[in-house]
Amino acid sequence: MDRSDKIKRAADSADEAVQEAADSTWFERTARAGFLANGLVHTVLGVTAVAVGFGRSGEADQTGAIQQIAAKPFGMVLIVLCLIGCALMTLWCLVNAFFGSSSLRGAESRDLQEHEGRRRWIDFFKMFGSAIVYCAIALTFSQFVVGSGSDSGKASSQASVTLAKAPGGLYLLMAIGVVIVIVGISFCINGVVCNWKDDLRMPGQRPVRSLLLATGVIGYLGKGVTLLAMGILVFVSAATGDPEEFTGIDGALKAMRDQPFGPYLMLAVGIGLVLYGIFLGLRSRYDRME
Repeated sequence: MDRSDKIKRAADSADEAVQEAADSTWFERTARAGFLANGLVHTVLGVTAVAVGFGRSGEADQTGAIQQIAAKPFGMVLIVLCLIGCALMTLWCLVNAFFGSSSLRGAESRDLQEHEGRRRWIDFFKMFGSAIVYCAIALTFSQFVVGSGSDSGKASSQASVTLAKAPGGLYLLMAIGVVIVIVGISFCINGVVCNWKDDLRMPGQRPVRSLLLATGVIGYLGKGVTLLAMGILVFVSAATGDPEEFTGIDGALKAMRDQPFGPYLMLAVGIGLVLYGIFLGLRSRYDRME
């Protein structure tokens, strides 16, 4: 057997091992903790958004939510567990995007002009996008574990200013804002048409099923409106040449608060985020994870 055959056999063996890991029960069950961690952050974020909407101080973003978790008894233990859960969910999404059920490898078709091809690409990008989301949340948790948690609003503003100084930076920021708006609209549409039900095993108990449906619909709408506000703020701050005005979710929600009937809109969005957090908690139990 020549060297190229040995390398190919070793690569095939490694590939098979990764696919077996992706399909293993233990990997799936531990990765489900990522849903719980994300749900916890959204629940605390929703409660904070309601409080900030009615005049209380605080950061209505992921960093502010995790700060509140850290301040509770055994908060750091919970943050470490959330970090592990999000890291495992990131790994699970990546493995499935490149080797598992959402992989383009072995697909019957990858032609975007064919229905099967489009579905395959959509599944791949959904899984890869989920990996990015959970990686970002894991990094936020990790900052608190190592003691370097920072003001995410200030960090978002600094990142926007840095990007704006690059050639074409303002146009890139505007494009990012448009993408976030599109994602927000997608969340709202999913909340109405309930596309997310295809990814779940619906519970047999009627009360649990009703709770899952209600939290999913309202939660997706709350998350979608939050992303819409954030995307609009990114776009407007770039279009007006003031990228430092973008301060992440916190800035978007506080800008919403300053509008007519803003506190009541914040109340509705906060409730939506809380319900989205509860939905993610239920999803940790009922997601197919295929």
